[in-house]
Amino acid sequence: MIDAFPVSFSAILRIEGYDRLIVKWWWVGLAIIALMVLLASWRLTVQVILWCNKPRSKPRGLLRQLVRVHRLSVKERALISRLAPLLPRGVPVAILFADPSSWAWNQIKEPTVLDSLEKLYAKIFGFPRDREGS
Repeated sequence: MIDAFPVSFSAILRIEGYDRLIVKWWWVGLAIIALMVLLASWRLTVQVILWCNKPRSKPRGLLRQLVRVHRLSVKERALISRLAPLLPRGVPVAILFADPSSWAWNQIKEPTVLDSLEKLYAKIFGFPRDREGS
């Protein structure tokens, strides 16, 4: 069975011109390096774009925007700042615009301030305060 193939594998490798490859090995290495640089630059570009577009948490900016949207006067802003220390520690002041139950009605004793706060409450939420519920 071995005699059926008179040409050995080593003879095939000695064919004239086989030693002159069309593709040089350093071109292959250069292509691999170029591909790696291209992939790394693409990855870096995607990371920079994601970093630039990530949402930022700015409680003061949010509060300013809410005050502007609700068109609060200076006196109404002072009332909001009066309610801010009554919030639990770490809770942003902007919660007063989103959660009606965060208003500390029972900690305010002055009736004139309560009347002003009720008007502000109605202005922000669009309905009067339910005195029995909160």
